[in-house]
Order: sequence, then C-alpha cells, then structure tokens
Amino acid sequence: MTDQTAEAARGAGNGVTPDPVTVLYVCGMPRSGSTLLDLMLGQFVGHCDVGELFYLWQSGVERNFRCACGEHFDACPFWGEVGRRAYGGWSQIDVADVRALQSRVDATSKIPLIVNPGMSTAFRRDLDRYTELLTPLYRAVAEVSGARVVVDSTKRPSLAYILARAPQVDLRLVHVLRDPRGVAYSWSQVVELPEGTSTKGRMNQRSARLTARRWVTVNAMVAALGRRGVPRVTVRYEDLVRDPRGELGRIAALTADVTGVVDPLEFLRDNEFEQAGSHAVAGGRIRMRSGPITLALDEKWRREYAPGPRRLVGAMTWPLRRRYGYR
Repeated sequence: MTDQTAEAARGAGNGVTPDPVTVLYVCGMPRSGSTLLDLMLGQFVGHCDVGELFYLWQSGVERNFRCACGEHFDACPFWGEVGRRAYGGWSQIDVADVRALQSRVDATSKIPLIVNPGMSTAFRRDLDRYTELLTPLYRAVAEVSGARVVVDSTKRPSLAYILARAPQVDLRLVHVLRDPRGVAYSWSQVVELPEGTSTKGRMNQRSARLTARRWVTVNAMVAALGRRGVPRVTVRYEDLVRDPRGELGRIAALTADVTGVVDPLEFLRDNEFEQAGSHAVAGGRIRMRSGPITLALDEKWRREYAPGPRRLVGAMTWPLRRRYGYR
C-alpha cells in the first residue's frame, strides 16, 4: 500500500478509539445460496448487506460495474458517501496498489501466515496495512446505512480469518452449506449475468474435481475458525429454503445482543419475501432483482447432473458431506 493510500485508510481521526464495528460474515463455498441469504439478512432490523465486499476494489472502484441498486458504482450515492467517510473519496485510493496488497494477503494459501503473522515480518506489515484499509470501510458502511451490523457475503475463509484478528471488528460467522453435488452441478453450468455487472457476461465455470476439493477445504477451514472461538451459526441451503423462519431465527439470535432486539422477521411471508433494495457491490445475479422473491429449492442436479462427475464429487466429499447430513 502506498503512503497516500495508507493515510486515506486511517482517516483524520480524533484520538478516540471507537467501538468495534460488528460484521456478520457469510462464509462457505460459492454457489451455495449465499446471495439469497445475504439479501434476507440485509432486511434484518439494524443490518445492512453489501454483497461480496472483497470484490469492491475490482468490480466497483476499478471497473465501475453496477451496484444492486442499478446505478454504476461511481454514480451510487450510497457508495459515494461510504468512500468519502472511509477515505476522503475513492480518488484518494490507489486501487492497483490495494489489489496488489490484497493478492499478497487475502488468499487461502496465506491462512497459516494470517494465523501466525510473526512467521514473516513482511507479511505482518502487509496484513496490518490491509486491516487498516478494511476497518474504516466497514465502519463507513455502518455509519452511512445507520445499521448496527454490516453483512458481508464474500465467503472467502481468508478474509474471515483476517477479520477475526482485526481489533476494531466484532466478527460473527454464518457458515452456509449446500450439498456438494448441487454446488458442483451449478459450477458446471453456463450462467449469464446482467449487463454491466461483469466483463465476460457470465459466471465462471469449474470442473467437478476442483469443486469437490474446494468444497472440502473451504468448509473445513470455516469450521476450524469456529473452533477458534468466533461466534458461528451453520445453515444448510436446503434447510433455509424449506424452513426460512426457523433458520433465519437462529441467525438473528447471533446478533441480537448488538441490535438490542429479537428480530421479528416481518419481511418474511411463508416462502416469500420482498426484496426492498440493496447496495450489494458484487455477488450472484439475484442481487439485481427487486420485488417479491419466492424461496424454491433448486435440486435440478438430482435429475440433470451426469453420473460420472456426480459420483466423483460424491466420493471426494463423502466423509465431510456425511458430517453435515448429506447422505
């Protein structure tokens, strides 16, 4: 990070240490229903969802993709005010430098160093700078939205480990799961994205073998973070769709001490909720929708996934899959 970027991240300050900002972090394997969950969590009392905040620098600041509100990033009043409060404006940030820093710190391969930063002086310096950059961002989101809890559905375990050690972040985890065969089937499909939200116009695809391996490693790393004392609720996509009130109620209890209320979940009507608006900066295509959203279980993989890759994913994920009730 350049000196200019570091100074912008620190902000003016008044010498008073503020209370930690509470972050409800949705963690797990992509294509597990996390964007749907993110939109619902954003409607909790005192919560604000921002989508996958890890990609803000690339999708928002650098490429100016569309926010979930429909505006391009540089025209979104919400993100404009967040940038001003956090850094004195997005123009004060050297985005190329930030992305280089991000690549050195925020990656799965770096988790051993995140846990033990004393192993490398250079890494510890980068990690501290990255934390100094992120903390005012989460705080500005809370201030601009008026929320007590910021919902980040980035899912990456590495960012969760970083936030867990940030002194000014009060981290809570939602570990979202989906049957790995359904996840792998989703990764095999061509999924078009709304105009102005990506470069390629569609979501990435991934092989069955790579998806299965990632499903095991990602979920194991999230569970390990929970064992380190980070408050956590585990939610399966299938249960969320079948019993949204019950599953969301368990998540609401995770932040009730921060908001001061037991969320009544009034936005939820049986298996439907009204998407009232979001400023999710990145995530699945459903984030661009507005109006009523019906919760319907997507299990096309049971009918359409080819036997070969389906068996491969089943075999590679079998021990951990059974632990989470996927038999």
